[in-house]
Amino acid sequence: MQAASTILPLPSFSTQMRPPRASACSVRCSNFEIFMNRVPEKSQSEAGLTPRAGSRAARAGSRPVERPGKKGASLSAAALFSEYRHQRSIWREALSVVADVAAGQSWRRAGLFLLFALCLVPHMAMAQAALVQDDPEAGMIGWPQAEMRHALDYFIERRMRELDIPGVALAVIADGRIVYEKGYGYADADGDQDVTPHTLFEAGGLGLPLEAYAAMLLVRERKMSLDTPLSDYLEMPWLPDERASATVTLRHVLNHRSGLSDRVRLGSRGLSFEPGTEFGYSGMGYVYLAHVMSEIEGVPFDRLMRQRLFQPLGMSSSGYVIPEGLVGEVARGHHALWMPISAFAGPMAAIFAVFAIVTVLVVRLGFHRLKLEPFDLVPAAVIAPVGASAILYYLQGGWALLFCLGYFIVWLAAIALIVAAVQYLRFIFDRGWSDGVLSRGMRRSSFSPVLFGAVLLMSLLFMTWQVPLPARDGDDFNAALSLRSSAHDLALFVAGFVDGALVGTPLRAAMVESRMMVAERKGDRFGWGLGFGTREHEGGLTLWQTSTNIGLRGIMVIDPSRRAGVVILTNADQGKILMQEVAGHVLGPEDPWRLP
Repeated sequence: MQAASTILPLPSFSTQMRPPRASACSVRCSNFEIFMNRVPEKSQSEAGLTPRAGSRAARAGSRPVERPGKKGASLSAAALFSEYRHQRSIWREALSVVADVAAGQSWRRAGLFLLFALCLVPHMAMAQAALVQDDPEAGMIGWPQAEMRHALDYFIERRMRELDIPGVALAVIADGRIVYEKGYGYADADGDQDVTPHTLFEAGGLGLPLEAYAAMLLVRERKMSLDTPLSDYLEMPWLPDERASATVTLRHVLNHRSGLSDRVRLGSRGLSFEPGTEFGYSGMGYVYLAHVMSEIEGVPFDRLMRQRLFQPLGMSSSGYVIPEGLVGEVARGHHALWMPISAFAGPMAAIFAVFAIVTVLVVRLGFHRLKLEPFDLVPAAVIAPVGASAILYYLQGGWALLFCLGYFIVWLAAIALIVAAVQYLRFIFDRGWSDGVLSRGMRRSSFSPVLFGAVLLMSLLFMTWQVPLPARDGDDFNAALSLRSSAHDLALFVAGFVDGALVGTPLRAAMVESRMMVAERKGDRFGWGLGFGTREHEGGLTLWQTSTNIGLRGIMVIDPSRRAGVVILTNADQGKILMQEVAGHVLGPEDPWRLP
């Protein structure tokens, strides 16, 4: 154990992070953390700082390690780990020789080993260089599972602290089965409910590929056709435009060429362009499709999905509508404090500014007064919050209005209390003391706009605090937004998809092959198939979909050729960073899965 713990004798290694009888795997991964410059937090006694501050100091003092390969080219996590294991094996044998020599043991054995090593090192170096440069996008999916688990645990927990993310759920699929799943943190930052792989999240956009897969099941049963107008399956038209209604097909909806908008909360049914002529991400297209599928099967869409997709695949926890008793079990979304405050204060300030300008014009041109009285601004002060409330209610609904208005009122009340307390202290001390008797007759301090502005600016320092968002009602149905699912259930879908479960391999392949190119970034070609985003890169083709509900971010990435995938669900807006990083480490490509 003594020799193993000094494989890479760097000064930043902290034995406090590992138990005395750590396994060989834990020691190997501990040194991997050092090799990757992901230095664990030093102990408080060693660094003289708090754990978080110590971590920052360690990161600030760390220097990048030179990697083999082309200059300026970034290496994948798998390539770096392969390089680490290669160097580790050389260190282990070298240290073994040194230990033998120091103990006065066989000099002959040491000499033979060194001679043998000198002969092999050039070949090992060339093989290693080939591994690092020729397989840069393998990802963690090819690692031994124990090593992948340890590295993922370390990375996710560290990034959760740095990004202030309360909870994360992860599932990794390899060879068509779930090989690792785990929950990290809490479902609510203010609660004690642990996140597990079975914790429900508002998956939002991740439900679109599931809906597309169910639609392909109806195609297999010849109940739908990819190129038949969806209006042919309805008795009453759903789209107000008759010409558009006779044009939009299932294929248009699945690859986002329907022309319908993404303004799902507004329920907009108008078309932005001629169906089939261009790409435009559309949640409303899937709302339209859900209505059509429900009419074809004669059951509500949520029941249809449970009967035809969720139950056959074993996704027992998923649903677009859930009992109210389960709403409290769903992970709460979190966002920085500035979001609810600015969502209300922004429109209010804009409306107030417009009406204030109108008031000035009316006073000067209508009443011929140059001086504006405070009373003149009362109408603007009343209309501004009312107008902001109406806009927020129209765009986001009643719960979002109460949420944003509540935090805005608390914020203003806190500022007012601080200003009042400071003003009171000024009033007390400005009156002065004379021979131990409080002087009388001093003028009271007037309100200071400078003080109010200073307190307002100081409050901005707290705007990054994570606050919980209101939970969606259990019966609040929306085919593009309201899916509640878990990492485990979504991983079961990925496993079923790579095997072509329910729909068969030909239709599953058609979902990938029937794609249109959308954009290109750094040599990667991004497109959209029948239900999934597609990304073609050096390592092959991957399918992806993200969830962008406010305060709840998630991603699903599938590699059909390797029958692999990853699902990450988070309950904070900053999860959009973590989910891309984890997906990249697991499957290889480092650039994010999102349209340029």
